[in-house]
Amino acid sequence: VGIHRDKTILEWNDDIRLGLGVGAASINLLFGMDAGWAVEGAVGSEYKIDATYLSPHVNMASRMMSATKQYGVHFLLSERVQKLLSENAKGTLRHLDTVTVKGSSVQQKIFTYDAKARHDFFLYSRTESQADLDSERYSTSIWQTDQDLCAMRSHVSDEFIAAFTRGRDEYLAGNWPQAIELLLQADNLMFQAQVEEGYVTSMAESSFRNLNNLNMSDDREESQERLALGDGPSQNLIVYMKSRGGVAPKNWAGYRALTSK
Repeated sequence: VGIHRDKTILEWNDDIRLGLGVGAASINLLFGMDAGWAVEGAVGSEYKIDATYLSPHVNMASRMMSATKQYGVHFLLSERVQKLLSENAKGTLRHLDTVTVKGSSVQQKIFTYDAKARHDFFLYSRTESQADLDSERYSTSIWQTDQDLCAMRSHVSDEFIAAFTRGRDEYLAGNWPQAIELLLQADNLMFQAQVEEGYVTSMAESSFRNLNNLNMSDDREESQERLALGDGPSQNLIVYMKSRGGVAPKNWAGYRALTSK
């Protein structure tokens, strides 16, 4: 929320110098999380010393962060983190996939917290003292009552969650044709929610609806914009299944290996 509310950062987004040669510039954050132990040490020279942390859990967090780009999400949490959360917090997470990561043979569920930046965050602005007071009064009900959290999740409907959950379960069970159908439905529901929430102009909506049989590999500008307004995890699972013929292999064990570092 902060980076979409901070006036200085918003001004940077409009600075033409940041986008020279690469197109429009924007600032965003991605988070990968794991839980466990780490060894702290110092690295550097006599001029500058920094702390570094070494452990398999640090490596896992790094893998989670890299995988956010594959799934098109801002947050990716390991199963270790999910188990530490309150029941209210767990209820806001979405189980995306079951995977192993590079360097590990451990199968684990991975989760995201669905959240999307809005253009009207300034309406909910709080002073630092108000934020500190809210922190002192923290309770697990914050996930259902905080105005920023509710605003960022206004595009996530029960119908979408139900369609995705059924599609993911069919994918993990090896029923890939059914999974693809359900995940396409979930992706379309997410797009429709974006339209209803005002993330898409009426002209753009009309253009997107003319795209028949949405192709994940279509590099046309309007196709890429439509994909960005859908559900990244649904699209990722669809691409994975279709790249293998749309039918689960006979030795499918209900998980896959992520190759990103």
